[in-house]
Amino acid sequence: MTRTNTSNSSARFLTKNAVTFADVCAVPVPPKEGTYNPVAYRDAIEFLKHEATATIGASIARESYGLNKAGDQMFGTLALDMGRADDGLAIGFRQSYNKSLALGVAIGAQVFVCDNLCFSASGAGSFKVVRKNTTNVWADFLTLVRRQLKGATAQYGQTILECDSMKSIPCEVDRGYSILGVMQGRGLLTPNQASVAFGDWQAPRRHAEFDRRDVWGLYNAVTQGLKKGPAARTMERHASAHRFFVEELSGAAVDAEPVTVRQSDGSTAEIVRAN
Repeated sequence: MTRTNTSNSSARFLTKNAVTFADVCAVPVPPKEGTYNPVAYRDAIEFLKHEATATIGASIARESYGLNKAGDQMFGTLALDMGRADDGLAIGFRQSYNKSLALGVAIGAQVFVCDNLCFSASGAGSFKVVRKNTTNVWADFLTLVRRQLKGATAQYGQTILECDSMKSIPCEVDRGYSILGVMQGRGLLTPNQASVAFGDWQAPRRHAEFDRRDVWGLYNAVTQGLKKGPAARTMERHASAHRFFVEELSGAAVDAEPVTVRQSDGSTAEIVRAN
């Protein structure tokens, strides 16, 4: 793949987080300068799409992108169809043109009904970054992506098991309020994010599927709140929240049923919870 380095003075800088692939590609790529060698948003995304579908053997069901106001920080997700109606394998990625962030990739799951994300902070296929945009960043990025995708199906299955285990743990309304307060106190939720989470937990009208008083319902109230905030920090926010739920709220639920996932050769396999 030939790397792109273009300038487009007519590109409009965006004032909202949710944007299209065309919007992302329209942001001018900064020129190479000394050891600074920025990877174009388009190049990173197109490589991810090609490698993901080829390695995992699944089609892309959804894709979404976000930019900060200046367009110099980007976050995106690709959701792959793994043969399950409710969710798909999610590949999250981020990049910046202002030297603020290193290229990063995360493997997890996306809940289709609400587009909520689940990114684990542990495991071989979880959140990984390469060093910032210096001389060998493109080669390092290719290596990172290929390594991540080799374990993507297992990482997805493990993430789904962790989410499924939350469905077996009751959580009364007041208990949920207490947990959300702890998360805000620990800095896992900003005041704005916590406000959304409290509202969705108190009266979950946004999605009927989450009108349930268990840890899974609370988790989705939290991930709804996490949609607020800088797009480029999405992976860190979700990974930290996921770790909190798995380690502190659902660690006792170790008997979740195996998850059946589709393999790249068309066969299926069962993923069991890791001890």
